[in-house]
Amino acid sequence: MGTAGCPGRVPGVSSAGPSPWAKNTVGYHRAPDGPITFQEGRGSAVKKLLLVALAAIGGLLVYRQIQADRAEQDLWTEATDSVPSGSTGA
Repeated sequence: MGTAGCPGRVPGVSSAGPSPWAKNTVGYHRAPDGPITFQEGRGSAVKKLLLVALAAIGGLLVYRQIQADRAEQDLWTEATDSVPSGSTGA
């Protein structure tokens, strides 16, 4: 005897209910009541990687600006020095 004639039963669905795993276009992920989905984990990793990359670029720009300021300061110090370098004083 099949279950098709039983009241309250949906054909094709087991008594345990639908599967907690649903097919997504990206991949399998847990149903909404699950702890984390495949997409959320991937998205947060991409955001963290982007933040690290932006921090590295910002650090590089600050370092280059400091080096440029030091070079300019050295140039001004050399240009405004009252005693030229290499003079013997006599």
